Amino acid sequence: MPVGGIIFKDEHVVLHHCIDINIPGYLIISPLRHVESYSDLNQLEIQRMGIIMKFGVTALEKMDDVEKVYIANFGEETTHFHMHIFPRYKWMLNDLSENIYTDNKVDGAKLFSFCRKHYKTVPDRMKQINILAVIESIRNLFIQK
Repeated sequence: MPVGGIIFKDEHVVLHHCIDINIPGYLIISPLRHVESYSDLNQLEIQRMGIIMKFGVTALEKMDDVEKVYIANFGEETTHFHMHIFPRYKWMLNDLSENIYTDNKVDGAKLFSFCRKHYKTVPDRMKQINILAVIESIRNLFIQK
């Protein structure tokens, strides 16, 4: 079970916190039906994922310390299609041990890769309080709609 549980689930999609990266608000959205590619999604799954992603991104963008929110799909570790909703916090750029810049600009892909290695953990060791506060904030947005 993801830290904080499932944030949102309906008959088509599920949104939860990433279970092994200790970054508050790092969300994963995926269809419930097993598909391996975006092109395998049906129209309803595409619509639901888009709507739910918007809620998640909006909630993260409202947080004081979040500078940017990345949305990505790589599909290298699992064959089940999913999207990463990845917040970039101000503190991340101060906590670097490697260069994540390209042409003097933050390279989102390099930052994502660095953070996935640097903040990887097991669910039992995640900073529950920070993660739970962010999850509650995102849940509140769903309740308000």
